[in-house]
Amino acid sequence: MTLPTPSLLDLDTYWVRAAHYLGVRPDTMTPHPGSGGHVRSGPVTTGEGVPAWLRIWLAPQAEGGVWEGPSLAAHLFDERVPRPILFVEAAWTGDDATPVAREWAVQIHLYERLPSPPLSPTPVLTDPIDPPREWWDELTEATAALRDLPPHPERWIITQDGIDRAPRVLPELEGEDLTVERWETAHGDLHWANLTAPSLRIIDWEGWGTAPAGYDAAVLHTYALPVPEVARRVREEFAESLDGRDGRLAQIVVAAEVIHSAAHDDLHAALEPFVRDWLKRLL
Repeated sequence: MTLPTPSLLDLDTYWVRAAHYLGVRPDTMTPHPGSGGHVRSGPVTTGEGVPAWLRIWLAPQAEGGVWEGPSLAAHLFDERVPRPILFVEAAWTGDDATPVAREWAVQIHLYERLPSPPLSPTPVLTDPIDPPREWWDELTEATAALRDLPPHPERWIITQDGIDRAPRVLPELEGEDLTVERWETAHGDLHWANLTAPSLRIIDWEGWGTAPAGYDAAVLHTYALPVPEVARRVREEFAESLDGRDGRLAQIVVAAEVIHSAAHDDLHAALEPFVRDWLKRLL
């Protein structure tokens, strides 16, 4: 059975209801939409006057990688990985108040309010940025801390089977050895809208998991390609992850993902020419 997509009214209503359930005060009546049409988030204030951020997600089932991702990240990663502090998590299923909601599980996360804004309003960087030296050090240390964790056996950002299909998107990869020799734990979506500055927080942990070595650095670099000086800085800071066979393969994998997505959305379509130019250097 194909489940209906929650309506705008359903999601806004549930966001406000979630705030009341947690005993926090909404700072807006128009929360921010999220990806897929199933997410709302926005600023709230706790009863103690603490600024916070409330996110709800309506999912078909209360299970799966995306459902479990934020909570697992909050409990598995230590302070070396700067991310919003998770104050409260809750969930419920089945609700007769709204007909659509009977078909959905509702997940709530209450986070600290970010001390700094994201570096970009979209994943693709379009303007120069210049975070302080300490910010780059903290980011490289954070990704190194992630890589130190054993790869999760049940959480995959991309599998070898998926990588082997890359030549369907990029015929020039035909004959390339695309075998991943080293896998590691990665955020999986380490782009410029998921990083804050000057105070670093890495946000949106729904999809973290196992990826080819160098994957996070490859995503960061690929989404910086429209701003050459920042892409160059990423290559310098993450040379250990991007150089060598592992790093080259990770960049090829991310390039194939972007080009595949370019057929479906304008954001990646605008990024595609930069990726194809860089791919010529890789190949």
